[in-house]
Amino acid sequence: MSPRWFDGTDHLALDTGGGPIARLWTTALAGLVDIGTVKSTGRSVVINLPRSATKPETTFEWKIPKWSNAIERNRARTYFQAYAAACAVYFVERALAEVRAGRTKTWETFQVPQEGIGCGFTEAVRGVLSHHMVIRDGKIANYHPYPPTPWNANPRDTYGTPGPYEDAIQNTPLYEENPPEKFKGIDVMRAVRSFDPCLPCGVHMFTGDGRVIEKRHVPMTLVDVE
Repeated sequence: MSPRWFDGTDHLALDTGGGPIARLWTTALAGLVDIGTVKSTGRSVVINLPRSATKPETTFEWKIPKWSNAIERNRARTYFQAYAAACAVYFVERALAEVRAGRTKTWETFQVPQEGIGCGFTEAVRGVLSHHMVIRDGKIANYHPYPPTPWNANPRDTYGTPGPYEDAIQNTPLYEENPPEKFKGIDVMRAVRSFDPCLPCGVHMFTGDGRVIEKRHVPMTLVDVE
């Protein structure tokens, strides 16, 4: 899949920025958040964590970087842990206020339509997550999710636009160390992990030199146990 954002003129291969950096960047620029534990200033996000049983009150400030690269995506992911914790404190306080006020209803009665088309967008840790569904005769006729990986890892499309991974790793040196017999890893995977930590776990590479593993079957004897 190669999902694209259509801006009215072009189909853009906009990635999710590795999730956290995109969220922090837009939050900082908008300057709309001021909930006590989190405040956006137009150029940064200030994060205030209250005192806990083992840690004193702490303040962090994530500033908009000059560019987006593997280091900045990973740095934003670390700051986002503090951001998420600060938001959680705010949401818990709001929830407790609702409970104390007696407003404990958590859902609304919903009637499934006979015909309908719907979509929903939310945020997973790695980036944008969307769900798309078609309902016919009161049943699901077609359902398709777009998790963060298709947004981040999609291949070139029919317009020749490279996906975010391909665009990010162009001109990246392949080997960390030369000659190849001292191979330890590839810088490409550092870039990929900065977008999506899950995907590299399923990627393997053969360098040409290896060892043969012999599998031997050891005879087993059945033993009666009283």
